[in-house]
Amino acid sequence: MSELRIHSLSEFVNVICELDGTLFRNGINKNESLLFRGQSDTQFKLLPSLGRNRKFACDISILDEERNLIEMARFKLPEVFHKELEPLELLALLQHHGIPTRLLDVTENAFVALYFACCSDDEKDGEVFAFKHNEQNVVNYPVVNAIADSYRFARGTFCTLDLFYGAVITQPYFLEQKQTHEICHETKESGGRWIAECCSKIFFVYAPVRSLRQQMQRGRYILFPNRIAPYGDPDIPCFQKVIDPIPKDHESICGRITVPKELKGNILKELRLFGISKETLFADSVDVVCEEITSTFRRKVKGEIPWIK
Repeated sequence: MSELRIHSLSEFVNVICELDGTLFRNGINKNESLLFRGQSDTQFKLLPSLGRNRKFACDISILDEERNLIEMARFKLPEVFHKELEPLELLALLQHHGIPTRLLDVTENAFVALYFACCSDDEKDGEVFAFKHNEQNVVNYPVVNAIADSYRFARGTFCTLDLFYGAVITQPYFLEQKQTHEICHETKESGGRWIAECCSKIFFVYAPVRSLRQQMQRGRYILFPNRIAPYGDPDIPCFQKVIDPIPKDHESICGRITVPKELKGNILKELRLFGISKETLFADSVDVVCEEITSTFRRKVKGEIPWIK
């Protein structure tokens, strides 16, 4: 994995181009591409909002409230979070509106990730992660929706994967694969082992583009399953009530770029030259756009930017 501390925007661009040059693409079964994640503090973990802020080993954080969060959103806004949405679509929409989910935002645009590495925590170094994944492995297959549906089927202190498989295999999103025999396990135990094998890799997922914000941010997601570990019998894998972060030296991370705190302000100014700003990335928010209009006016008054003639 490449690790570098950049000193300018141009250096960042060079690093990204070099990383792209290391990817393998044969046009058949391998078409690697990069996805990016920007974080404003190098101390932040690669962890979705639903799994954050565990203080003690026995503290399961907000994960225990996942079902309540989702059901309450559906109860209060049924026209937005309607029942026709598939599980992954539902999580993406909840994420868009600020509800904690098991999704972590990533982007296809390296400049967008760099913006989020610089836009806050001015006294902390930020960082950008470059993930390598194979576009041929489109993972919007049933297990993704099953993991997104965990709040319905993996409740309690633990849930054995064979029982989880037995529940999700009957869901509508599995019907096509069952009919074509692409997924056919003789027993629940073999289905449970298949779930565990799928969850051993990072789920880079798509969701329908339903907002201008997602379009402008070139948004994608990483979907996190619960931790898998034995419970009692070592041969019986179970989902536990914990979501683990992605290690920052994970094999899927091909680049980790540190952004010094003293560069953040200048990089944000330079990113504006390439159409990357809070106003463009949150163009669907009237409040944000108005805030940026006011901010631009104040900078003009202070003489930080020239008046347009």
